[in-house]
Amino acid sequence: MHSIRRGTTLKKNPNSPLLRILVAVAPLLMFSGHGAVAGGADPQWRQAPLLFAGFAFSGDEKNERALYPYSAELSAETSGQFLNDTLKKKLMSRASLADRVSAGLSDGKTDVTSIAFALVQENHETQMVDGRYWGIVTLQADVLAFNESSHSVVASYPIRTRLAHVKNAPFTDADFRAMTREAYTSDDPGANIFDLWLNRFEKIQIRPGAVRRLRVTDITITPEAERVLREAGKSTPAIRNQVANFLEAAVAEGAGISLVPQSVGAAIGNNMSLLFADGKSSDLVLPPADFALTFAIRDFVSTTLDQPQYFQDVFRVKGTIALKETETAHVYLDENIYDTLIVTRPKRADVRLSQWDQYFKVLQELIFTVGREMNTVDESWLKQNASRALEAKAGFIQSRDLLAKLR
Repeated sequence: MHSIRRGTTLKKNPNSPLLRILVAVAPLLMFSGHGAVAGGADPQWRQAPLLFAGFAFSGDEKNERALYPYSAELSAETSGQFLNDTLKKKLMSRASLADRVSAGLSDGKTDVTSIAFALVQENHETQMVDGRYWGIVTLQADVLAFNESSHSVVASYPIRTRLAHVKNAPFTDADFRAMTREAYTSDDPGANIFDLWLNRFEKIQIRPGAVRRLRVTDITITPEAERVLREAGKSTPAIRNQVANFLEAAVAEGAGISLVPQSVGAAIGNNMSLLFADGKSSDLVLPPADFALTFAIRDFVSTTLDQPQYFQDVFRVKGTIALKETETAHVYLDENIYDTLIVTRPKRADVRLSQWDQYFKVLQELIFTVGREMNTVDESWLKQNASRALEAKAGFIQSRDLLAKLR
């Protein structure tokens, strides 16, 4: 079986470049809040240690097990302190970080900045490649700085890890549970999400200052696309949250700009709810955004071509990307885009495909490549992925120039 996107063939070798891309760990950087920059912290900033708030789930408490089923199970171990203690132990073992945080408790009244590991996404999926099963676990979290006295978000820096294993049989709950544990406890610092979180925390500083902010404000799904979700047994709110997370990461990875985090587990609103390992919850107020980034899933379409020796399955996802200024409603970008995956299945082979898995792969590819296109305009991508082809170039140039100004 071969999968083709823009002339690229997915080969049997599990070490092929495309598969390495599929399972690559991708730490992602986002700048947001009052004023946050990467790099070594200056001595004056180091004199004001941050309060370590620990591990937290982002989203409404009642949705915790629906959004993060395996992480919630792990968190419940060791009297509800397993993930929190694992993170804290790693943090305190790094001398460069131990002197930047205080492990004391906040009274909620002192004007001090707290730092938390805020889990915003847990996703598990199975893909079939050349008759074998790939189990993939994705975790995304924020290095989240917030002020407890004012209940406001100060800064947010996302990081993301993906783990993949290959089997000859379908993946079970036990397999995904073990892989999720691995994402938190692996000795590989390039795969362990706590190590990635600490690496990002090590490079940031937070300081006061006016910034202009960008935010993912809406993810829409047309009735046609929603019908496909229902047939696949997928939750529309869950897919909206995933797409919002993907879009945040895709734009931030290349631009390094200010972004206000979206509200996980609820409609995209003005608050961010956190549930901490000690059972404490907090509702944080998100700062207003100057620029709004939106994405629409317009449709999922597919067809199968019957050739003499093989079948060709064509999967396409159609979307719309838009960027505008909130106060003036000035539009920088508003374009229909799409991506296509072609899978070739030899008739002599017993190859089965999950339609939704293929759609989801294409959706992720579309979002991450459009994020790249908004930072570095590539005419070849426009010809192949923009409905108006090169006529869409002006909007992407405007987006690129705006993102550069927001750095």
